[in-house]
Amino acid sequence: MENHSKYRVVAKAVKYDNAGEQVYRGSYRILDHIGEEIEASTGTNDFVDITSAFNEAFALGHERLRELGVDTVQ
Repeated sequence: MENHSKYRVVAKAVKYDNAGEQVYRGSYRILDHIGEEIEASTGTNDFVDITSAFNEAFALGHERLRELGVDTVQ
């Protein structure tokens, strides 16, 4: 039996130019079991390294899923 209550977080780091300085901001999307976008959001913190922005996006997405009270697909 297929589980239709599973969701997936897709995280990425978006590059911005902040007064001549290259910075990254985390962004995530929450997808349902068939890949339809349920929600999307971009963080508000700027990072000079891409890894920190990605990690923040992933954490924000999973935090939002916990708020919604749904299961995730790894």
